[in-house]
Amino acid sequence: MLDKKNTIALLPTGGGKSICFQVPGLALGGTTLVISPLIALMNDQVQNLKKRGISAVAITSAMNYKEIEISLNNAALGHVQFLYVSPERLENEDFRMKLSYLPITLLAVDEAHCISQWGYDFRPSYMRIAEIKAYFKDLPLIALTASATEDVVADVIQKLELKKPAVFRQSFARANLRYVVQLEENKNERLLKIINNIGGSGIVYVKNRKKTEAIAAQLNRLKISADFYHAGIKNSIRNEKQEKWINNKCQVMVATNAFGMGIDKPDVRFVVNLDLPDSLESYFQEAGRAGRDGKAAYSVLLFTKKDEEQLQEYLEYAFPELDAIRNCYNAVCNYYQVAVGSGQGLSIEFNLDEVSRSYNLHPVLLYNSIKFLEKENLMSLIDAGFEPSKVMVLMNKEDIYGFQIKYAKYEPVIKTLLRSYGGVFDQYAPIVEKDIAYRVKSDVSSVIEQLEFLNKQQVISYVKQNELPRLIFLQDRINSKHIELDYKHYQFLKERAQEKLNAVIAYANQTNICRQAFLLNYFNELSMDRCGYCDVCLKEKAAEANPEIRKKILSILKTGGININDLKEKLIKYNDEVWTSVLNEMVDNGEVQMDNKKNLSLKV
Repeated sequence: MLDKKNTIALLPTGGGKSICFQVPGLALGGTTLVISPLIALMNDQVQNLKKRGISAVAITSAMNYKEIEISLNNAALGHVQFLYVSPERLENEDFRMKLSYLPITLLAVDEAHCISQWGYDFRPSYMRIAEIKAYFKDLPLIALTASATEDVVADVIQKLELKKPAVFRQSFARANLRYVVQLEENKNERLLKIINNIGGSGIVYVKNRKKTEAIAAQLNRLKISADFYHAGIKNSIRNEKQEKWINNKCQVMVATNAFGMGIDKPDVRFVVNLDLPDSLESYFQEAGRAGRDGKAAYSVLLFTKKDEEQLQEYLEYAFPELDAIRNCYNAVCNYYQVAVGSGQGLSIEFNLDEVSRSYNLHPVLLYNSIKFLEKENLMSLIDAGFEPSKVMVLMNKEDIYGFQIKYAKYEPVIKTLLRSYGGVFDQYAPIVEKDIAYRVKSDVSSVIEQLEFLNKQQVISYVKQNELPRLIFLQDRINSKHIELDYKHYQFLKERAQEKLNAVIAYANQTNICRQAFLLNYFNELSMDRCGYCDVCLKEKAAEANPEIRKKILSILKTGGININDLKEKLIKYNDEVWTSVLNEMVDNGEVQMDNKKNLSLKV
């Protein structure tokens, strides 16, 4: 990167992708333009950079025109070292022209697999990235991803128009991560054993929102500190839940896949999937959130044969009939009164439930229809919850002084804003209304009311946090009679999704190949080495060592009873997980008995 070579970096989750462009960006000077699809990740990186005294700004679809203008003006003056942009923003030609006036010295494309139709999260807006290079001479580019097969890498190189890029591959192998897959009918009981046996902080992933709440409630009843997290929760509450878990005030977070992006908690000891994931790419990302501190951690997948059927059903939901997609497109346009031939660039708060009720549509059908329209580059849906409230002071200090004399009631809030948030005269600063309320000794609703009044009086510009997702119209509305959906493209995407589903089922059911080796081979990292710790490897080790260990245990117990801790000392040369597996089998077979104090003896 320091030699200004185009580069592709393939690193596992937690492998340090951000440092690969942040350090060269600082060394090269100017502004590094970072393209990322995840608002949560952008905001997280911006805050981390600011804590280190590095100027960074994220421009997302949740921002208003004034916020964007101020951010770009600051960047044009050379005051921004890292500018984060959502890919949808590149659809706007005016915005791209404004970028051309910035001192951009490096282009970083995060989550680069999104540019490929072979990837698991294809985003059409990524297709415009290569056009940015035309605005700058010899602009070096780095594309980064944590999951890419050979097909995806080749596609990324082609779509970004890279000639002979340097390709850096860090092994996706995680020596400290133990993969375990179990066919398990009683998942809740097994989950309880996993939490008690492993201990420490953990994440439990499930597919639907209600399930997160039910499992968290059950764990709390069993005296295990747990909370739930999903995209339907208000952002302020989501942030509280997230902080509580990160600070170890809550042991287990039960969540949908909305949880995890942009979170770097090193001491996660286990990640449990209670439902089969949609793809091995997403599974690998979720599993990779465990053990980032390098210590032993577990990724456990529990499944039943019924789960396989449900996974196939989810695939059918994900690909509605084309007529249903057209109907949903019309419903959304009609609900928000978007006329044919207009709407491009429109960004609105999107209420899925209200639109569904108004047009008698199934919410899952509507959501997946929009996701398909997103792939066809007609509209884009961005989840809520990652943009905090923001304030910028519009009046100069003299005018503010005069306003405070006239409206003394608002003086405490104004003074708190000026004292607590640096640079608030030059750019928008993220605020937390609850913090302001605490400082002025008032309640949150009163503070919000005052901020809204100050906004109306143009003392400040107050952008309140959005609690709903945002829907962006990428093109003008098309007459439904003439709407064209590429059936071949539709079939291609469905076939690719089916292949990924088949890979998940194959991974779950196979019992001969080391779990890690299976995953590495899926990502084209050919490996014959066994990790030695996954369920497949331990079963093989137990089979090899079983006769010897069994003979040793029987020999020890023939001399009298023994506590399991003392037995451990006598079996010190054997792997703990292997000899305990053998012992459990002997207990199950009735050869050995164990009391509630874990004293062992031969069964008479």
